[in-house]
Amino acid sequence: MLSKTSKYCLQALILIASLEKKEYVLSKQIANALSMPKDYMNKALRVLVNEKFLISLKGPQGGFTLARSAHDITVYEIITAIDGTQFFETCIIRPDVCDDNYPCALHDYWKKILHQFRTVLDSVTLADLVKELKCGKRVLNFDDDYFLLEKFKQQIGIP
Repeated sequence: MLSKTSKYCLQALILIASLEKKEYVLSKQIANALSMPKDYMNKALRVLVNEKFLISLKGPQGGFTLARSAHDITVYEIITAIDGTQFFETCIIRPDVCDDNYPCALHDYWKKILHQFRTVLDSVTLADLVKELKCGKRVLNFDDDYFLLEKFKQQIGIP
C-alpha cells in the first residue's frame, strides 16, 4: 500500500517532530536511529526538503528540522507528496482505471472505503502521531546504539 520511501519519511518526520526543541538532526543519525539504509534515508530526506516538510542546514551544526509546525502537517499530505494520489484512484480488482462510468463489481464499496481512509489520513497530523508516541501508545523501532536515544527518551518521558 505505502511505498518504502513513504514509510521511511513518516518515521523520520515522527522522530524529528518528537524532539522538543527545534534541533537539527543529521541524516546518518536518523538512519542509524531507525535502522534504515543511510543512502535510502538521504534520498527520502531530500524528498522531504523538496516537498517543504523539512529544512536542511549544512555545516557542523547542520542537519534536518521541520519546516513548519507538526500541527500543520497531515499524514495524507505526507503520503501523497511522496507516493502521489494514485492509490486513491486505483481500482481494487482491475489493473486499469475504474470510475463511475465504467465501474467494477466493487467500485461503490471501494470508493466509500477510500473516502473514509482519506478522511482519516487528512485529519491525523504529525503532532497527533508524536502525542501517541509520547503517551506510550505507539512506538518507533530504534536501533540500540542510537546516540540520541537516551536524550529522546528523556524528552518524551520514557524510562
